[in-house]
Amino acid sequence: MTHRLGGHTVTVVRPPGNDSFGDPLPGDGDETEVRGAFMQPASTRERTDDRDTVVSDWKCFLPPTADIRATDRIRWRDHEYEVDGAPEPYDDLRGTTRHIEVQLRRVTG
Repeated sequence: MTHRLGGHTVTVVRPPGNDSFGDPLPGDGDETEVRGAFMQPASTRERTDDRDTVVSDWKCFLPPTADIRATDRIRWRDHEYEVDGAPEPYDDLRGTTRHIEVQLRRVTG
């Protein structure tokens, strides 16, 4: 069964591995295109303490078959977003996963 949540196509960017602390290594590893996703802005704020920085939070809704991890990034419309926390599956009343919700963060400046 194909699940389509929206008309967006995103790319899941998986780092090439993790260091000894479990943090993702720099650079691009595998990239997987996911169709039927939906990107939604959640909030944005500006920090002006030492420099002008904008922090934007987004939500990404993915089909239940998407392979996404907390150490991955999402690329959409020429911007890259860090996965912020663990991707969360959302189930229906029968316990079948209907979609995966991912919190994203993009920091510029």
